[in-house]
Amino acid sequence: MKLHHPLRIGLAAFAVSAALAAATVLPAMAADSPSPSASSGACSGSVAARLACIDQRASQAVSARETALQKMTSDVNSSADITSSDKATLLGQLSADESGLQTLLATIDADTTVSKALADTETIVTGYRVFLLEQPKVHLVIAADTESTIEANLQSKLPTIQTAINNSNASAAKKAAAQTAFNDCTTQLAAAQSASSGIDSDVINLLPSGYPGNQPTLVTARNSVQTARSDLEKCKTDIETIRTDLTS
Repeated sequence: MKLHHPLRIGLAAFAVSAALAAATVLPAMAADSPSPSASSGACSGSVAARLACIDQRASQAVSARETALQKMTSDVNSSADITSSDKATLLGQLSADESGLQTLLATIDADTTVSKALADTETIVTGYRVFLLEQPKVHLVIAADTESTIEANLQSKLPTIQTAINNSNASAAKKAAAQTAFNDCTTQLAAAQSASSGIDSDVINLLPSGYPGNQPTLVTARNSVQTARSDLEKCKTDIETIRTDLTS
């Protein structure tokens, strides 16, 4: 057996490990996004005092969301595997959210009645769903695109691994064990491809106006990402097994 075959097999396993480690860790699905107007009790006092209180809380709420949006923007820009079309779409959405929140904050600051200020402040949550929708959506797209890249790279390495098994000078038992692991890796890869397929298109255009009706789509997508990740981990283990069988 040529020595470069086990090396390439080892590199294939390393590539899968590195890519999986680089994939975005999905944040827990937020259960609630509290209204900034309801935090720490109701604003009280004169109309002017109440408006000032509401404005302060709105500013804090927008600031928190802007920080989250900027982190999401950084995550999108830092991803080596996100597709160009998904990247452009997400960056456009995140930019629009930041701009919209700033415009909304200016509106709240200019409000002259408490009822209008409270209604506009509520829109910080209902109009953008930064934590409930945008955050999981962005990370699901990044994770799905990363998995698709891993799957494509791994698929391209399978013929080399099969050739290494076929040409190995290992014992018949070792070669049989390696072939069994290879067959399982092929099965796991196909399962991962099936699980991750279409996740990005399913979630990327979900809108705040559709929440909470579209929340189950996020849950399904998250489950699919985790399933694909588990399948790829099993395939990586199979590749490591093949390398051990052919070199021991």
